[in-house]
Amino acid sequence: MENRIAVSVIVPAYNAEKVVENCIGSISKQSLKDIEIIAVDDGSKDSTRKVLEKLAEGDNRIRLIKKDKNEGLSAARNSALEIATGEYVGFVDADDWVEEDTFERMFREGKGADLIVSGYKHDTMEENRKQVNISREVKTQPGYWNKKAEVISRAAYIDTAKMFAYTWNKLYRREIIERKKLVFSKQVLIEDFIFNTEFWNEISTLSVVCCTGYHYVKASKDALTQKFLPDFLQIMNLRFDCMKNLLEKNGVYEENCKEQVANIYIKHAVAGIVRNCSPAGNYSFKEQFDRVKKLLKDTHSKEACQNAKGNSKQEKVCNLVFKSKVALMNLLLGKMIYAMQTKSKTAFDKLK
Repeated sequence: MENRIAVSVIVPAYNAEKVVENCIGSISKQSLKDIEIIAVDDGSKDSTRKVLEKLAEGDNRIRLIKKDKNEGLSAARNSALEIATGEYVGFVDADDWVEEDTFERMFREGKGADLIVSGYKHDTMEENRKQVNISREVKTQPGYWNKKAEVISRAAYIDTAKMFAYTWNKLYRREIIERKKLVFSKQVLIEDFIFNTEFWNEISTLSVVCCTGYHYVKASKDALTQKFLPDFLQIMNLRFDCMKNLLEKNGVYEENCKEQVANIYIKHAVAGIVRNCSPAGNYSFKEQFDRVKKLLKDTHSKEACQNAKGNSKQEKVCNLVFKSKVALMNLLLGKMIYAMQTKSKTAFDKLK
């Protein structure tokens, strides 16, 4: 009789020779032993494959998928899902790592829910990745829900807590993925978000646990708020629509959920303005102004303005400026925040 696999841990890797050994090593050391590790070399041009092959020689729980060409994160995950055998599926990015009891705590404390959500630690490191500058713990109130309306409405709340949009802080019941033929889309940057809304629609039970053993690692230079996103409006609107559709089709898109979705939209809208103040965009001041003007006229922005209230002082200030619908004022706010974040990685951190 074969041993039962509790969790299939999927690790896509592309040109990750410097970090993947630490990542896989942290998974191999998990106190939960009945796991399988599915590592996907997504056509790496460096020595990632050799590192993975060596690791697999030392741990028979590691299964290696070797791709001849780079097909992207979604394709890598989908290929791993095809061969996963665990009761649950979890994901770890190749440049992150997990504390020794992470998967055991999630599995044991999750009470057999269809979806188990944990907190995490957001580590901002020096560019050499040898020293953590800032480690910020992200978590929310734990609980268990088994009524469909509560399970679905919780999605919006968990999104406000910065715990919805990722796959790596969750365990997914594999049978649901298989039965509903769920796969990751090729929509860059929000493929996790889209997958989560599709999976959330199919679940009956949800568990949020206290564990924060996953370490989401970013080098200082990789702070997303400083990166140029040419299609940020399209991405934000798709994100808004996915969450709204999930809530609407289940009859829970009401006052509280509307407010939460709107607050998140404005937060990301302001963050989008900030990102596009980056010199990498090579836009003139007028072009930046026109992009902000287009954003403020969008129907999604108008709906968000009607429902948003904001929670923190930062959010209330940003909401006030955004609701003014004055493009120049919003652009100047974005430039001010960009300048502050360039000097301090934690400035306006709640916008991330």
